[in-house]
Amino acid sequence: MATIGSFTSSNGNGFTGTIRTLALNVKAQIRRIDNPSDRGPQFRVFAQGGVDLRAAWQKVSEQTG
Repeated sequence: MATIGSFTSSNGNGFTGTIRTLALNVKAQIRRIDNPSDRGPQFRVFAQGGVDLRAAWQKVSEQTG
């Protein structure tokens, strides 16, 4: 699988970095949602300028926890 993003942790509330594809090259932030619902996303992904790109869910491995 190709790597399209590179992120680092930012102040415990999410991540900052860049997303690079053939059609997209932007700085982005992954922000933690303060009160997520049971089945709702735990994060939102924003491009530079506050454009909402996507939702993201945290996944935990069943084998390693």
